[in-house]
Amino acid sequence: MRLLKAMQEAERFSPTEQSVIDYMLKNPQEIGSLSIRELAERTFTSPAAVFRLCQKFGLKGYNEFKIRFMSEMSRASHDGSVSAIIKRPITDKDTVRDIVRKMAALEIEAIEETRNEMDMEQLERIADLMEKAAVIDIYAYDQNFALAETAVYNLLQVKKTAVAHNAMNSQFSQALIADKSHLAIIISRSGENQRLMRTAKILKERRVPTVLLSRAKDAPIAPLCDEFLYVANTFEYLDCGGNIFSVGLRYYFDVLVGILLSRHYREVEDFYCIFENNIGHSEDRDRLW
Repeated sequence: MRLLKAMQEAERFSPTEQSVIDYMLKNPQEIGSLSIRELAERTFTSPAAVFRLCQKFGLKGYNEFKIRFMSEMSRASHDGSVSAIIKRPITDKDTVRDIVRKMAALEIEAIEETRNEMDMEQLERIADLMEKAAVIDIYAYDQNFALAETAVYNLLQVKKTAVAHNAMNSQFSQALIADKSHLAIIISRSGENQRLMRTAKILKERRVPTVLLSRAKDAPIAPLCDEFLYVANTFEYLDCGGNIFSVGLRYYFDVLVGILLSRHYREVEDFYCIFENNIGHSEDRDRLW
């Protein structure tokens, strides 16, 4: 969930936390230069209270909060106020030109938020798992499954055997026959899908390495997986939550496929030449018939 949006959800916070949030939103220009102690003094709280608030947003601490907060405030500044980024991205007042601009900004924001959470060592580690895997199984439902199918196609282009599983029976069956030679990638926007949680439990029992792409590390499914990758998200449909998650998800897969391509560039280049030659011959035969 985007930070500025989360900061507007008053029901989530205690009166003390809300007073800190109110100060930050009213005085955003000060936050970049304030230490945690200085912010606590100005809001009549304690550094510990500010630190706990930062953790409540799913962040590691105040420094990470400041980076995220200032980044989002900077992107909001061209509209002149915080409310411009917090309100619904698309309304009945928007022109076509507005929508073109807003959707571009929304996708850029989703990529930047996802990129800010990327850990380079973790990406290398997951790329290693993908390289070693005899089969990469991707488990997803609904809109996420369509993205999983695209990921499968891209992985095949870098010579990695991958399969996307959508139906519940297919997921359970594959999980039950998978072993340590497989790599499982689970996509769950909510992190609470019960069928995916059951699949993850099976995979864990069978010691299949598992990567989760989701919204929060404290999601119920996360402890069942070996690696967690944060994808930008907001739950509200009218906030374009599905679009935001989809953009971040595609970005992660593109990065991972890009790492594999870089590691095996010459091999993939040779493979692609053979692939193109065979496609060309196939099209010639089709024209003859």
